[in-house]
Amino acid sequence: MRITMKTLYATPERSIAAGATAEVPDKEAKDLIAKGYAVPEGDDEADGKAPGKAPARGRGRAKPPAGGKNDGGTGDPDGQGHGDGQGDGGAGDDAGGGK
Repeated sequence: MRITMKTLYATPERSIAAGATAEVPDKEAKDLIAKGYAVPEGDDEADGKAPGKAPARGRGRAKPPAGGKNDGGTGDPDGQGHGDGQGDGGAGDDAGGGK
């Protein structure tokens, strides 16, 4: 049966890119169609979108994680960070660079 994939499909036997049309065994094709990963060839529904996924929105910056500052460690007067691992969210790598 010829199908058009809506998502990338890869098995040890074959891989089919999203939007590509391919001939696959009937049982496999019916399973992919039933699960929403493919449509019969020629169906206008094949838009390359994964089933159940909403389109991504916006391109803004991610919000910083809640918690302490990245100030090179607490109680460090020169701001160089001396590996105490506090306040920088890390394991204390002497990266420093504080205020």
